[in-house]
Amino acid sequence: MNFFKRFIASFFAVIAAFWFMGIVLILILAAIGSADGTPSVANGSVLKISLNRPIVDYKGGSGDDPFSVLFEETTALDEVVASVNAAAKDDRISGISLETPFFFGGWGQAETLRNALIGFKNSGKFIYAYGDSYSQKSFYLSSVADSLFVTPTGFVDLRGLSSELTYYKSFQEKSGLRMEVIRHGKYKAAVEPYLNDAPSKENTEQIQELIDGLWDVVGSQMANQKEVSRADFEGWVNDLVTNNLEKATSLGVIGGLVYEDQYEESLKRAVGASKNDLKASSKLNKISTNSYHKTIESVQVDTSDRIALVYAQGSILYGEGSPTIMGQETMNKALKSAREDRNVKAVVMRINSPGGSALTSDLIWREVEKTAREKPVVVSISDVAASGGYYIAAPATYIIAQPTSITGSIGVFGTLPNASELAEDWGISSYTLSTHERSATYSPLRPLSDSFRAELTQGIEQTYQTFLERVASGRSMSIDEVDAIAQGRVYLASKAKEIGLVDEIGTFDDAINKAAELAEIDEFKLREYPRYKSDFERLLGDLPTAGISTLHSNLPGFISNYLSFWETVQEENGKYNRIQTRLPFDLNIE
Repeated sequence: MNFFKRFIASFFAVIAAFWFMGIVLILILAAIGSADGTPSVANGSVLKISLNRPIVDYKGGSGDDPFSVLFEETTALDEVVASVNAAAKDDRISGISLETPFFFGGWGQAETLRNALIGFKNSGKFIYAYGDSYSQKSFYLSSVADSLFVTPTGFVDLRGLSSELTYYKSFQEKSGLRMEVIRHGKYKAAVEPYLNDAPSKENTEQIQELIDGLWDVVGSQMANQKEVSRADFEGWVNDLVTNNLEKATSLGVIGGLVYEDQYEESLKRAVGASKNDLKASSKLNKISTNSYHKTIESVQVDTSDRIALVYAQGSILYGEGSPTIMGQETMNKALKSAREDRNVKAVVMRINSPGGSALTSDLIWREVEKTAREKPVVVSISDVAASGGYYIAAPATYIIAQPTSITGSIGVFGTLPNASELAEDWGISSYTLSTHERSATYSPLRPLSDSFRAELTQGIEQTYQTFLERVASGRSMSIDEVDAIAQGRVYLASKAKEIGLVDEIGTFDDAINKAAELAEIDEFKLREYPRYKSDFERLLGDLPTAGISTLHSNLPGFISNYLSFWETVQEENGKYNRIQTRLPFDLNIE
């Protein structure tokens, strides 16, 4: 028997060794293949922008890892924007080919890239766009192009904005799997799907106001770019004019219906025209933003002064953090480094977060507050800085939001998953022994006790009061004034400025310039924070959770979304963040 045990153990050990060696060999080959040096840029090149991955504002240099070619899952917006800005001044780049049928980012991120593309056009160079299809957000981005081409049998989705909400009250009653919920704020609707079967009046009100306000911004921008009146543009949308591509072409919504090879010929002609050559270039030289970014040389300014760019992005969860998760360890280390660096004269925080753990938000708030005491801190809001995302913005010296930014959501809630009814149906029993009346706090297999609910409610109220105090102090308002605009309600940038939550509507560049103004410096270099682990290191760390992701991918969408919320309230140690400062709903505006 022992022989067979040793044989089986040795057999699997050999298989594991070969598997590991194979992975290492693949990684080495990938690293060698990606280390070919700086790409060359030919004269008359076209910068190709193809964004086929989820967008993050910043990757923290982790993309420099040679193994990232295998594990890259996101696109860094700051690198794409930097490439566009550099290409505008690069005589070797004749134009841009925008080939992004689906933009996997937020409206604020799309607006940021769109502004950079407009700046590129103002340099006198061309932008063409092509796709077999266009999502609405991609059409918004691509509408800046001189000509927007579509495959003759493709489609363009231009129909206005909507936001779908899913509710689980009846599902919970039937399944026995429920969320125990406590909240403060009549607009704090992140937990509403677990309490109702339909949206409340307050939630309907705030979402409708959001999508109306957002459409007013992006609709006006698209109409202006197409050089038509807003009324005519709204007519196109209401009539679903892009359902008929030929009609859309005749109206000027679309530049032309062509196949990819015909589009390539159009690019050649455009390059030829830009080179004062009547003939199309015999060869089309395209370079991707990823490759082109490696060729960009930083502008050397003869000064030691720095402005720190601190990117605060992702849901806020206790722990280290990553490019998609904001943890206090990474964020506070970045803020401390910027604060203690004598050459850093000001800090710009680029926030893109719906919030998350109340504890983590407060830990990051403390570092922002300490930094703002010593040097100017300017917040630039990307897609969203809501709830915990606004909590950490509150102590800043100055807050700037983009026209499409969403902010506010000053409110608190607590959630605990409860499967006691399901356990009873399945014949699962749970018994707890304790030394004191309140020793046992919570178990997902037991109904929530009245005493523990009261304890959690007290914590919610204390956290909400602290939130009000943080905002009141940072925005020079009274607690009553903050409470009147709080209650978990979210606001578009224009309304947020009107009620005093932000100081200015502007761009990321405006925030940098404001920081320089407050620091009283004319010339400066930028220094980016934080530095994240490489893609490979993160992959190894994520292996234990791969099974969960696989499970979710095989579940019906509404159940997967339901379970995903359970994960967002978990800490790294598997315990639950009882108290959350999070965006009041899973915001998905299309």
